[in-house]
Amino acid sequence: MRYMLRRLLYLPLSLLLLSLLCFAFMQLSPGDPVEQRMAMQGTRAMSQDPAAYFTRYRRLATELGYDLPPFYLTLSNASLPDTLHRIVVATQRRTVRALAVRYGNWPATQQYYRAVLRLAYHLPGARDASITAARKLLTHSAPAFITRELAVLGGADGRDIRAAFTALVAGASPSTTLWPRVIWHGTANQYHRYLMGLLRGELGISYTDRRPVAQKIARALPRTALLNGLALFLVYLLAVPLGMYMAYYRDSTFDRAATFLTFLGFGIPSFWVATLLANFLTTPAFGMDYFPSMGYGDVPPGAGWWMGLRITSSHLLLPVACLTYPSLAYVARHLRAAALLQLRQPYVNTALMKGMTGAQVLWRHVFRNAAFPLVTLLGGLLPALLAGSVLIEQVFNLPGMGRLLYTSALARDWPVVTALVLLNGLVTVLGLLLADIGYLLLDPRLRLEKRRQL
Repeated sequence: MRYMLRRLLYLPLSLLLLSLLCFAFMQLSPGDPVEQRMAMQGTRAMSQDPAAYFTRYRRLATELGYDLPPFYLTLSNASLPDTLHRIVVATQRRTVRALAVRYGNWPATQQYYRAVLRLAYHLPGARDASITAARKLLTHSAPAFITRELAVLGGADGRDIRAAFTALVAGASPSTTLWPRVIWHGTANQYHRYLMGLLRGELGISYTDRRPVAQKIARALPRTALLNGLALFLVYLLAVPLGMYMAYYRDSTFDRAATFLTFLGFGIPSFWVATLLANFLTTPAFGMDYFPSMGYGDVPPGAGWWMGLRITSSHLLLPVACLTYPSLAYVARHLRAAALLQLRQPYVNTALMKGMTGAQVLWRHVFRNAAFPLVTLLGGLLPALLAGSVLIEQVFNLPGMGRLLYTSALARDWPVVTALVLLNGLVTVLGLLLADIGYLLLDPRLRLEKRRQL
């Protein structure tokens, strides 16, 4: 128990690193989450009312926390301020950053940006051509392009912009970019807000249907857990006797046939087999619609346990088989190799000379010493089955976590994707913890060594 508690102390650190990776993934993911949320809410397009769209964009970005710095600190240079993150529109922020780095004069850059922004969205009575030119300037930082657009801004509309750009060029100080600067933002940042939400169980809001991500995962998790739990149970139930008897009857006809079948099962992609089974055994086109083609099966209210088992098993038989056979072949091959190594050890001959039967030696002694690959593979099989269920659930139309990940990735619903990645990482950590505990249960020498360390 003390060893388990010590191992559990690593779990918070692992989750912290996973949260950092997921947050970095969200920051680097393509698309604009604010625009996606506005499209989901039915906000008018920018072409219809640009000023109202820009106002709504800034308000929503502030609500979602995108006006905060990404992390606790920022590595920058002296030409950039500590408030650049307040420009919430990504294209405008990139433009202002490029201008500040090019000219090294942040006050003049700020004045230029405010003048352009005022003409683009807040100057009444301005000409349409001037407004269009100002909006182009918000997304371009090349000096040649700015000079060309300033020629369009004739008269009083562009007076402030021309004056601000002239002051920016005249007061250029590029040497400020050579001075490094570390900006500390404290806890008022996006990652801290994301981490505190994770600790409270808040995984965010889906971009597609505005539902809480935790609610969507809670609905899909039991289905995928059932599918992968059955697959994992069958993998060990079938792979253990298969691998042990392949080693015991090595070089026999059984061993050769089983070796061929395991290599074949490990080499054939499961999603290809799943596609064939779904096409030939679940559709009436080929006259072999023996299995249902969609869902986990809806058990009617008041149905007995036998009817519920029959409905559920008919839906899960093909998906579970497609998830099981690659891992079964993989585990059986590893167990065969470990058992062959143990069968060559002197203690096997000693046990046989004492009168033990071959089956007793195989299962009482050889299996216990050869079972370490099973424990090692357990830590990798859990996330591997979850990853494999993505395509299997998609092929068989199973509304589980795999299909949720697939549809969310296609829709660029990054809060759901990152939450599922975080959950998969948590399963991996727990699998490694179970493997460590399994080592202690299998080998008393490891237990003794751990006690001495404690």
